[in-house]
This record gives sequence, C-alpha cells and structure tokens, in this order.
Amino acid sequence: MSIKRLRTYVVFGIALLLSSSLFVNSGWAEAEWDVLSFISKKDKDSPIILMNTGGAILERLATDPGVPSQFTWSPNGHSIAYESWHGGNLDIYVMDVRTNEHYQLTFDGNKDRLPAWSPNGKWIAFVSERTGSANIYRMDANGENMRQLTKQEGCRRPAWSPDSQWIAFSSEHALFVMDVRGRQLRELTWATRFTNCSWSPDGKQIAFRSNAANGSSEIFSIDINGKNLRQLTQSNRGERISDPLWSPSGKWIAYIVGLVPAGGAPVDQIRTNGIISVINTIDGADSKSIEATKGLPKQSLQWVPKQFLPVSPSVEKQTTLWGRLKQSENTVK
Repeated sequence: MSIKRLRTYVVFGIALLLSSSLFVNSGWAEAEWDVLSFISKKDKDSPIILMNTGGAILERLATDPGVPSQFTWSPNGHSIAYESWHGGNLDIYVMDVRTNEHYQLTFDGNKDRLPAWSPNGKWIAFVSERTGSANIYRMDANGENMRQLTKQEGCRRPAWSPDSQWIAFSSEHALFVMDVRGRQLRELTWATRFTNCSWSPDGKQIAFRSNAANGSSEIFSIDINGKNLRQLTQSNRGERISDPLWSPSGKWIAYIVGLVPAGGAPVDQIRTNGIISVINTIDGADSKSIEATKGLPKQSLQWVPKQFLPVSPSVEKQTTLWGRLKQSENTVK
C-alpha cells in the first residue's frame, strides 16, 4: 500500500547499542520476558532504555531527530510511534527500527500527542487539541483516515483493549470506555485526578491511577463492567504514584513512584525523578522497587512486545536485540 501523506526523515546513525550490563537476575518475571522500556533524557544519544524487572539494562535504543517525550510500541515490535517537537510543533512520528527511518504522521499545527498503538497493528489512537480542547482521535498506522472519537474536554491517554475493539480513557473526573468508532460510551467509575490507564491482557480489567479517600495517589483496578473496584497500592506520605501498566504476562503492574519535595514540584518532574516499581495483580502483594531506576530520569513507561524479545538471554546464551532485528529484515515481508 502506498503512503501518500508521510514525510520521511532518513536518520543517520540510528543504532541499537548493546549495553555492557547485559545480564539476568534470578527470580521474578525475567523468565517470562516481562521487559520494560522508558525514556531517559539523561542520555540524549540513546534515550530509550530496555530493562528487565531485575534492573538489568538490556539495550539502549537510539532516536534521532531529537528525544521523544512519549512513545508506544507497534505490536510486532518493528516500530515505535512517538510525540516530538522536531518540526516546531508537537506531532506524532513513527520510527522504523529495521530501516532506520522516521515518518511524520500528523501535520495539523496543533498539539498531537500521547500515541497508543492498537494491538492488531491497524490504528494509532492519540490526543489532539485541534478543536480547541483535548480529545481522542484515531488514525490508520500510516497516518491516513483521521477520525475524532470524543467530544469532551480534558481527555487523557487512550488505552486499547486486547482485541482492539475498545478504548479506555479518562476525562475530567471519570474513567470511560468506548468502542473503536467512538460510540457506546460509558462511564466505569468516578474519582479524582485520573492519569493513564491500562487493560489487563485478558481484557477483563482496567488498571488506573487516581486519588484514594485520604488524598494519596494510588493504583486501582476495576472490571470492565464497572464492578469490583480494588485499591492495589498503599503509598507512603509524600509519594505520588503514576503510569500503571499491565505486563504482557498479566501477573504484574508496573508504575512510577515519585517523591514530592517540600514545597511541591511539577508533576512531570516528580515522575521523571521517581523509581519504577512492579506489583502482583492478584492481591497487590509482592511489590518490588527496581532500584536501578532510582535517580534515573524517566518518562513514558512501556512494556516491550514479546515479539521483539523472543529469546530469553541467559549466562549460557545471549541474543541481542540488534541481531534479532537484522534477522527480521530477511524474514518479514
């Protein structure tokens, strides 16, 4: 299929750099290939870090032009969609990690941000301010067939259901679900100060961050019928929790714990200077902080698609991501 509206930015020097700290810690979810990725603005040459739940850096992914602020993986692991100010406006781009090319998808002139790739690979949902307020839009993965899905104010971070037929999002003080056409809109729960949300891999629950009754920021889960609301975390005084993400195995939820300094600080600063933690989704037990992320500026927490990490590295056998991608060039049509 030809792509008529894309502007291509050929990127020189893009590479997947093998980290010197490639190793696997015992225990937890490493064997299941629950691998996290996030942006660290501390390293402007290779800002996207891939790390297992034991804290081992597996790879650093270079991005150019510029450092993206939010990104999402394609389900096959071949591409990354991200937001960037590269062209002077906040727009959405796609980076093909096999061909080392970047493609611009949005050109409206208003802020287009927070892309979310559908699990079937067909669409990218995102937030746009092109109508004067933040609403959810959907476009084909090549940037064509743009469609506005919501007509509300303050829509935040769309999240796809595993079957790509539903989108969850928050707006004002409620968590909503709608179908892929923007219809069958229904409210799941009301609360204060929602951030992003995440579907469980079986499609039965949604995890989200909101304020608890005592005002603390916590991770909750709720069934898609609006029942069985559960608080999964219990933060300490001065902590602010954000960015819950359900792991591909369905056993864990990752999130960022930030420490609010005396006198307060911007939310983005609290998030980027925090620490990544993971928690058991069954009963909220077995929580674990990934100490390697402490003090490391971070943004846009994402789980890495299993298709991108098909072989678990071990002391006896280590498969680099770059080697896997080079194989893909000869096998993917």
